[in-house]
Amino acid sequence: MKKLLFILSLNFLFVFTACSNVQSSSDKEGIAPYELSEREQDLLEAFGMSDTSQILTFYAPKETQTINVNVYRLADVNVWEKIGGGAISSGVEKDSSELLSGSLTMQLRENDCIDININYAGQYSFQTEPIVPDQTIVGSTRGFLESFQEIALNTEIPIAVMVYDSGTAMQSYTSQDYFEPSKFEGMDLVQVVTVVFSDQSF
Repeated sequence: MKKLLFILSLNFLFVFTACSNVQSSSDKEGIAPYELSEREQDLLEAFGMSDTSQILTFYAPKETQTINVNVYRLADVNVWEKIGGGAISSGVEKDSSELLSGSLTMQLRENDCIDININYAGQYSFQTEPIVPDQTIVGSTRGFLESFQEIALNTEIPIAVMVYDSGTAMQSYTSQDYFEPSKFEGMDLVQVVTVVFSDQSF
C-alpha cells in the first residue's frame, strides 16, 4: 500500500515537471521515459521500486480523445490474449493546436499484478488480476520502453514486457518483441502492456 501511495504521489509530481523534459527534446507527438533526477531515483531505490517501475510522459496529438492501456498474456499458439486494461477519456472536443501532456506510471507487483496510473484530463488507476503460473518460476526478465516513440493515432505502442520461465536459461527481451510473439517460444509466462492514443471517445 505504501508503494502504491508513493507511486501515485510521484505521478502528481511528474504531471507538473515532466512536460518540459519532453518538449525540450522533441516538442512533437510522442511518449518517452521520464528522466528521473538523482533524488527521485534515490527515492525509488529506497522503496525497492527502481527495477519494477516505469514512468512515462507524453505529448498526445490534439485529436486524442481516449488513452487505452491494454495488458496481454501470450497464449499457447503465439496469440496475445487480453487479460486486463483500462482507459481514460477527455470527453470533450479540442480546437487547440497545442499538444496535450500527461503521464503514465506502472508498477509490477510480487504476485504478477500490474498497477497502472494514467494522468490525462483527470486521473485513472487500475490493477490486473493475479496470475498463477502453471510451472514453478525460476527466472524472469523485463523490458521497458527505452526511448522516445512517436505517437500514431489508434496504433498500439508496447511499453513493457515481462517474461517468466521455469528453466535456468533466459535471454533479454524488449517491448518491441510484442510484434514478434514467436520470439517468446518456450517461455512459461509472458505479459505485455501497450498503450493506444485514440481519436474515438467512450
